[in-house]
Amino acid sequence: MNEKTLELRFRTDEGQVITIRVPTPKDELNQAEISNVMDTILANNVFHGSAALITTKVDARIVTRAVDTIAL
Repeated sequence: MNEKTLELRFRTDEGQVITIRVPTPKDELNQAEISNVMDTILANNVFHGSAALITTKVDARIVTRAVDTIAL
């Protein structure tokens, strides 16, 4: 079985790249939808705390991995 994860990558004000992972994204996602979500995260400062502030988008990617379950 293949598992998909959407990775949204941002840069912080300290220059670090952080990744937000979304499991099982819908298949019909497009570039505009993903970019809009990332813009919303940036505009609303959704993630904050002791970590640095997210300041810019780096990229987004769909990661697919094959998983073979072994029955015991």
